[in-house]
Amino acid sequence: MKQWKILKIMSNTQENSKNRTIILTGMMGAGKSTVGSILSRKLKLGFIDLDTLIEKNQKMSIPEIFKTLGEEAFREMEYNTINSVKAGQKLVISTGGGVVENKKNIEKLRQTGRIYYLEASADVLYERIKGDIKRPLLMTKDPEKTLKEILNKRRAKYECADFKINTENKTAKEITDEIAEIYEKING
Repeated sequence: MKQWKILKIMSNTQENSKNRTIILTGMMGAGKSTVGSILSRKLKLGFIDLDTLIEKNQKMSIPEIFKTLGEEAFREMEYNTINSVKAGQKLVISTGGGVVENKKNIEKLRQTGRIYYLEASADVLYERIKGDIKRPLLMTKDPEKTLKEILNKRRAKYECADFKINTENKTAKEITDEIAEIYEKING
């Protein structure tokens, strides 16, 4: 993370309550749920995993929602769930990989907190999730190719985050420590 970017955000938003909410974005396999859970304990913040919350509210798994109601319905559920979170809460929010597909989601997340993009190459992401049957968008003939296409389509949207954290060759603890350091610098 560039030190100047942290200092710029600190000077522009020192008193801004949205600094208290950490929002993790990135592709499937980036580590959002794992890092989010560890980070919330480390910083003593609440934790919301958007996909888990949607599954709980709908009483269906994400693959079931995609299969029975479709991706569009899921994206609407995602937006409604994001919209229910108030800005300024001391939270870590782990988003689904496709949260960036809906511009309304990004606008609401920006109002809610600071966005951290957990970045990794398509090859690393695929190694982490190959064989995972809970990835409805990868239920294709060539899931590796599909993952690369999805990443290429979303990359620019992810890059608009406040912070970019490369997750390759790092443990969840190392990633957590990196985000915690930024969070503590911003929040004093």
